[in-house]
Amino acid sequence: MNVLILTNHLADLCGSEIQVLELYNYFKNRNHNVKIYVNIMDYPIIKYFDKNDLLTDVEQINLEIIDLVWSQHCLFASLFQNRIYKELHIKLISVHLSPYEMLELCSVPYMKLLKCVFVANSLETKDKLISLGVNNDNILVSGNCAPSEYLNNLPKKKSLHNILVVSNHVPQEIMEAINILSEKYQISVIGGKKPVLVNPELINKYDMIITIGKTVQYGLLSGVPVYCYDHFGGPGFLNHENFEVARYHNFSGRGFDKKTAKQITIEIEKEFDLASKFFNEYSDKNHFLLENFMDKIINQKDKCLINQEVQQTLLPYIAMEQKISELYILIRKLGKQASYFSLEVETTTKELQTTTNTLKQKEKDIEIFSTELKIVTEKITLSEEKIINEKNEKQRLYKKYRKYRKFLKILSLILILFIFSTILLLGT
Repeated sequence: MNVLILTNHLADLCGSEIQVLELYNYFKNRNHNVKIYVNIMDYPIIKYFDKNDLLTDVEQINLEIIDLVWSQHCLFASLFQNRIYKELHIKLISVHLSPYEMLELCSVPYMKLLKCVFVANSLETKDKLISLGVNNDNILVSGNCAPSEYLNNLPKKKSLHNILVVSNHVPQEIMEAINILSEKYQISVIGGKKPVLVNPELINKYDMIITIGKTVQYGLLSGVPVYCYDHFGGPGFLNHENFEVARYHNFSGRGFDKKTAKQITIEIEKEFDLASKFFNEYSDKNHFLLENFMDKIINQKDKCLINQEVQQTLLPYIAMEQKISELYILIRKLGKQASYFSLEVETTTKELQTTTNTLKQKEKDIEIFSTELKIVTEKITLSEEKIINEKNEKQRLYKKYRKYRKFLKILSLILILFIFSTILLLGT
């Protein structure tokens, strides 16, 4: 089968890109011929694809040989900008990964006309599609499914030692909770500036995960307890009471309040055992298997008939799709610039902190030196005083000596005169 996957961007290790990678591997492992048309591609994620399967020019695409199109991010109309085909029979899948992101929804009007199959990643997204006029019976819910390689039904150990945090936008309260918990547990944080491709081996190294979105399904299939929380807030550990509401919102954290770092810390320590029990006993894992969901897609028999008249109706949407693509390129460019400046600020801040620490150390060294210098000065002063005192004492003794010497001279003279007088008297 010839498969074409359409996606606006393929660059980061994030939601829609990870879904494309998992679909790509699914089709490749079954010996299907799969190509990906993308507006923007970049590292790190493209290193996981065969570059010959990545297309950036619509001229490289011939829809006449395509059996299935998986369309994300409003790109399908753009395939007809330079070519009108005689007649196409394609299994067309319109994929929607968010209930509020317009990049996911702006193709809905023409996809309804094409009578394609709609895929929603959650019941929340499905309800949004229904509100836009899509027939309920024409929507499949993927549950943000994950590959079966994550499936592990063996009971997990129930002691907490290692915690994994997976997030591209770690909220402040989680950072504060990490600082508290790291005194007792080993904690690893990936995502954002530390992108890592999650895999089953990584997940199974940890006793629990703090995350939202796709990584929740990895935890569910692996039997690793998930504390569902991020920048939207979240329910905390998934359990019988909150699971369906969290599932409705695609385990995004929406639908729940935010928590303080203290609340998060207490819940993790007190509720881990109950969470382990829930994940070990959870039995509806088949719902979250990519292979099971894709079997439904492959088994869809209806194909879209896209004749020349229908193709003409798509042409007005091309300008809109191109404008959205240009806007996203600009947003990404600004985002990269912001990241660059943020990195520069971070680097400068670190250098400033290092300089500050160096100056503080030098201040301490100067203070120690000053203290030592003061002690030496005091010793010198004492020595000088001693020398002066000794000199004064010497002078005093010398004066006293001169005084006694003079006295002795007089006394000696008197004694000599006395002796001389006595001799004279005796002589007479």
